[in-house]
Amino acid sequence: MEKKTTQLTGILIVSMLTCASLVAVITLSPLDKGTYTYKLNTFQSYDELLSFLQKRFEAGANQGRYYDSLNIMFAKSESGPTANGATQGGEVPPSYSTTNVQVAGVDEPDIVKTDGTYLYVVANQTVYIIKAYPALEATILSQIKITNVTISNIFIRGDRLVVFGDSGSYYAYPLLEGDLKVDVVRPDIWWGGVSQTVINVYDLNDRANPILIKEIRIDGGYFDARLIDEYVYVVATEYTYDICRALDEKNFTLNIPQISIDDESQNISAGDIYYVDVPELSDTMTHVISLNLDTNDIVEKSFMLGNSQTMYVSKNYIFLASVHYPYYPLLYRAEGESSSISDQETTILHKISINTGNVTYIAQGEVPGHILNQFSMDEHNGFFRIATTVGNNWGEGTQSSNNIYILDENLKQISQIENIAPGESIYAARFLGDRAYLVTFVQVDPLFTVDLSDPYNPKILGELKIPGYSEYLHPYDETHIIGIGKEVDPSIDADKVHTPGAIYYTAILGLKIALFDVSDFENPKEVAKVVIGDRGTDSPALYDHKAFLFDREKELLVIPVSLYEITQEVKDRYIASNGTETLFGEFTFQGAYGYRLSLEGGFEFKGRITHQTPEEMQKQTDDYYWYWGSTSTDITRTLYIGNVLYTVSESMVKMNNLADLSNITSVTLS
Repeated sequence: MEKKTTQLTGILIVSMLTCASLVAVITLSPLDKGTYTYKLNTFQSYDELLSFLQKRFEAGANQGRYYDSLNIMFAKSESGPTANGATQGGEVPPSYSTTNVQVAGVDEPDIVKTDGTYLYVVANQTVYIIKAYPALEATILSQIKITNVTISNIFIRGDRLVVFGDSGSYYAYPLLEGDLKVDVVRPDIWWGGVSQTVINVYDLNDRANPILIKEIRIDGGYFDARLIDEYVYVVATEYTYDICRALDEKNFTLNIPQISIDDESQNISAGDIYYVDVPELSDTMTHVISLNLDTNDIVEKSFMLGNSQTMYVSKNYIFLASVHYPYYPLLYRAEGESSSISDQETTILHKISINTGNVTYIAQGEVPGHILNQFSMDEHNGFFRIATTVGNNWGEGTQSSNNIYILDENLKQISQIENIAPGESIYAARFLGDRAYLVTFVQVDPLFTVDLSDPYNPKILGELKIPGYSEYLHPYDETHIIGIGKEVDPSIDADKVHTPGAIYYTAILGLKIALFDVSDFENPKEVAKVVIGDRGTDSPALYDHKAFLFDREKELLVIPVSLYEITQEVKDRYIASNGTETLFGEFTFQGAYGYRLSLEGGFEFKGRITHQTPEEMQKQTDDYYWYWGSTSTDITRTLYIGNVLYTVSESMVKMNNLADLSNITSVTLS
C-alpha cells in the first residue's frame, strides 16, 4: 500500500486538582487569582515538568487540596499511512431523516445512522451494516466487533464509517526512571492503569466486507465528537491524577501521556509540553482529536484540552464547559459572615477555533452558576450566549435563580439578565438566532421568551405560565416551538407540600408534548398539547434529543415511549387510604408513538409500534419493569427512508408504512 505523509499535532491543556469527593471540592479555600501569569510556557525535560507539578501539588496541599490550578499543552508530530475513499454510486436514494442535531451542519454521533440506503446500528456491542432500502429487501450485510472495546456511537460519511468507544483493557503506566522511560509497574505501588478512547475508521466500498484503515487510541475515556464536512473532532477525558501521581506528600511519579496510531504508540516529549498559568480548578483533562475523512489524504491532529463536562460546537468553534462548586462551604462560614463571589458555583469556559482540521486554543472565561446541558450554550454572530442556574432550594434560607450571560469573542462578559424566576431552576433552554427560550419549573411551567437581537441589551419580552414543564425544546418553524416534558396538576395533594411553592410528587402526571405559538413574542401561547399515559411514563427524548424525530414537511413526530398507566382500582385505593397507598403507574407498553403534527390540526395520533410480544410486556410488568429499567426490545431510535418508518432496538430493526404504520417486515439483531 502506498504510504503518504500525515501529521499529528497534539495540544493538551490540563488543570490540576485532585478531588476525592464532592466534600473535598467544597471545602477548598478561595483562590488568589493575583498569583497567576496567564502566560504560555514550555518545559525542557520531564524532570522539569515533574518538579513543576510537584511544587503545585505541595502548594495545593497546603490549602487543603491535592492539586492547584495548572494548564498544560502537548504538541507532537508523527507520520503514518493514509487511505482513499470513494462516494457511494448507484441509484439516488429517497429522502431520509438524519440525526437530530443542535447546529445545522455540525453532525453529532449516534447509535443509528443512515445514508438513505443502508442503516448503521450499534447494538449488542456490535455495529450492524444493514441494507435497509427497499424495505422488502432488508438484510444484514456485515457486523463489526472490536475486541475489548465498549462501542459508544458512530459517524457515517460516504464510504467512511467511524466507530467510537472505550478500551476494555488497561496498559501499564510508562514511568520516569532517572533519564529513562520504562513501561513497567513498580511492584510496591498499586496502579489502576489507563483506559483509552478508541477511534476506528472503516472503508465501506464493500459494505459486506468493511476494512479497518485507521485506528487511533488515546488516554482517557470517550466523551463526545462532532463531524463538520470531512473533519471529525473527538473529545476524550481523564483524571489528572493519572498524569502526576503522589506517592506521598513529598514524592511523585509521572505518567507520560500517550497516543497510539495503527498500533504505534508515542510518548509526548517534554519539549512539546506547554502550560498556561490560569486560576482554574479541575480534576480532569480533556483530549481533542481532529481527523480528516476526505476521500484522499487523511490528516490527523490530536488536541488535548483540560477540563470539560459539557460541549457545544458551532461551525467554527468548540466550547467546553465545566462546573466548579463553592470553594468555601456554608458549613464553615462564621455566623453573620456574608457570601462572596468565591463562594459561588461557576462555569469555566474554553473556546477553541476549528478551521479545516486546525484547532487553536482561543480564550478562557467564566460565568456564575451551572448549566443544564449543551442546549444551555450557543454561539451566534461572534457572541457566546449561556443560560445558568445559581444556587439551590435545598437548605433553609437558600434559593436558586437563573441567568443569561452574553460574552464577546474573547469570552469576556458584555451583558446579562440575572435573577430570572427566583426559587426555580432551568428545565430546558434553546437559543435560536436572535431569540432564546427558557423553561423554569417549581410548580408551574414558565416559558420565557428572550430578545437577544441587541447582544449588549438582552431583554425578557414574554412569559407563559402553564401547568407542567418542558425538558426539551425543538423549533417547529420560526414562530412555533415544540416542547416535550411532563404534565403537572399542582392541586393534587397540595396539602402535603412542606416547601412553599413546591408540589407533591403525585402532582407530576404523564408525558406531555406541547406546541407553542411565539409569533407574538411578548405573548407566547400554548396552542396544542397531548398527554401520554400516567405518572411514570417516560421517553429518552426527554434527556437525549437524538431520540426525537420530527419532520415539518411530512407533518411527522415520533418518539420512543415507556407507558405507565394507573388503573381506576389503584386510584380508588389511594383515595381510600388517604394517600398512604402507592400511586404510581404500572408498565403497560414500550415502543414508538407516532403523531401527525400541523398548525391546523395540532397533534393527531397515528399509532404506535412495539418490538415486544404480549408475553414480554406481561413479564416486565410482573417483574416490576419500572424499577429494573430497559430491555433489549426497547425502541430507542426512529427514522424514515422514503415512505418507510424504521424503529430500532437492540433486538431488531422494524419497518412500517409511514402513512398508516402498518407492518412491512423486520430484521433481527443478534
